[in-house]
Amino acid sequence: MITVTNLHKNYGEKRVLEQVSLTIEPGTCVGLLGNNGAGKSTLIHILLDLIPKTSGEVSLFGMGYPADTVAIRKRIGVMPEEELIHDELTGKEQLDFACMLYGIPETEREARIHTLFEFFFEDSGELHKPCGTYSAGMRKKLGMIIALLHKPDVLILDEPFSGLDPAASQVLIRFLSLWLNERRAILVSSHNLNYVEQMASHVAVIHDRRLAFYGTLATFLESGSGLIDQTLFALLKSEPKSHESLKWLLS
Repeated sequence: MITVTNLHKNYGEKRVLEQVSLTIEPGTCVGLLGNNGAGKSTLIHILLDLIPKTSGEVSLFGMGYPADTVAIRKRIGVMPEEELIHDELTGKEQLDFACMLYGIPETEREARIHTLFEFFFEDSGELHKPCGTYSAGMRKKLGMIIALLHKPDVLILDEPFSGLDPAASQVLIRFLSLWLNERRAILVSSHNLNYVEQMASHVAVIHDRRLAFYGTLATFLESGSGLIDQTLFALLKSEPKSHESLKWLLS
């Protein structure tokens, strides 16, 4: 579904990604992990053709940018970390707008919008309220619906659990486990390791610009303590900070 080969990304003289190579096969859910600033969002933006790569190869469904941009975008669903919601539109208007951009036939729009909204939202009346009145969690749910409307083959989700309460997060995890099959794949970047562990089949860890680990979740856990957070902490070689300078506050 996705192949990245020897990918490099520079901003001027600053190298952000270096020698990143990975393949995401159909039927897999890959958890993309790493510290803030490690390059996770940069990788996602390159996969979406939002920023250019410096060198290397990126292929989705055997196609590449820019020759196959439209064909690729028809097959991927994206939930960015900062959802692109227009406050002045109602939820219904926002979803109608997304359907038009996707080219979804009018005969199918209403059913897709209402069934997805009723699944993710407890109150279907919210559909006709301005998005500017939505909470952070509601905006995330609306962003998830937008990513699914056109029935994509690949989902790329950047911090999908941010703003969701535990119940809504579990609804999303259960849904994604049902959505994933042998013809689809998911790439999810999240700092919520508990939720990643519940849904991911594979783990990719970016550290110091490079891919520090890529393999199955089981192999990742076996390489450490058996706990995803402690294994990631050890891999990133994070040293605990000294509290000496804070004695004035802690004593």
